[in-house]
Amino acid sequence: MNHTAKGDITVIQDIGLASTLLLKGVHILSPKGNVYDESGIQTALDLRFLNAKARKRGVYGKGPKSFNSDERAKFIYKNFVEKCRNLDFFVE
Repeated sequence: MNHTAKGDITVIQDIGLASTLLLKGVHILSPKGNVYDESGIQTALDLRFLNAKARKRGVYGKGPKSFNSDERAKFIYKNFVEKCRNLDFFVE
């Protein structure tokens, strides 16, 4: 986090850290290929909070699905290559 600057691209799974980096102007991608922005990060934080409350009550899910080849292709092409081609991704 200390080495990021405005306009950097970061791949991160930690939603809380992602929300902090968004405030710095960093572009965030999840390992599954989702792009987080200011409009969607609050929903992700709310879901994280609700899931934590459910775990405290003893409700445990199966966990995240495994990373498959379709998600890898989505990450590589759809969210990285296309965004790098679009200069608007780097300019705010």
